[in-house]
Amino acid sequence: MQDPLAWEDPIWNDPDGGSVLLHGTLPTVVYPRSLRPRDTWHALGIIGNDEEEEAWRFEDESEKKSPGINLSEALLGGGLTNLYLERLCLLEDIKGGRFPDPEPWRLLRLAEKHGRPLFHLEPSFDDEEWVEHLGEEADAVTRWKVLIKVLRQGGTFRKQLKSAKRATSPPPSGAAELQLASALAAVWWWMQEERLTEEVCAVRDTRIAARIRGAIAQMRQQSGDESLLMVPILQVRRTDILKILEQGVEPEIAKTPSTSELEEE
Repeated sequence: MQDPLAWEDPIWNDPDGGSVLLHGTLPTVVYPRSLRPRDTWHALGIIGNDEEEEAWRFEDESEKKSPGINLSEALLGGGLTNLYLERLCLLEDIKGGRFPDPEPWRLLRLAEKHGRPLFHLEPSFDDEEWVEHLGEEADAVTRWKVLIKVLRQGGTFRKQLKSAKRATSPPPSGAAELQLASALAAVWWWMQEERLTEEVCAVRDTRIAARIRGAIAQMRQQSGDESLLMVPILQVRRTDILKILEQGVEPEIAKTPSTSELEEE
């Protein structure tokens, strides 16, 4: 299994044909051109539903009217996101704290520009099983043991950051501070996951992996066995999804907009 904090993006080949590139990203960080994938891809998969996409568009419009407003609101929200962003914005040699999330947003605009299909890899809110799962997530993060940990999360963040720094490696190109940004993003994710149970996380990730396979299945009908699905995903999270894909999961076919619909937008 690949190092979760490696800079090289893994490609998983579907046994039925087609493949997915899990492009590791760091939240709110602008990647240098040298770290952007050079592979030719045929469709884009977003870890989110259609409302996630709408949120990005709203953030983009907000930034045009008032630059930095989304960062200010995120910092006011406190919690783990505040701990992540405060430290990230101290790094001088990288562009961090940008909204919409720069790398997924860049790839979405590319997909629209070239008329490539877009797949939402989380179900919509009219999916009863998914809504039930989200309820279980909410229940998990409001357990009393979790709430007590929240009071000490600043100290925990600092301790875990020391471990994360040892697990990271310098990027093959770009600013050296990207290594620290990688560690910050990993701790942000690890601490969020600690609030959930393993079972809840497994249900979520299995559903996403199944929809990745479903997207590849749909792509094969248009682009054949050489189809490549591009999926921007948090760098540290790639190995969890990759493990499920390698273990085997049945495809879940989800409705996707046609390329003509993308072009109309």
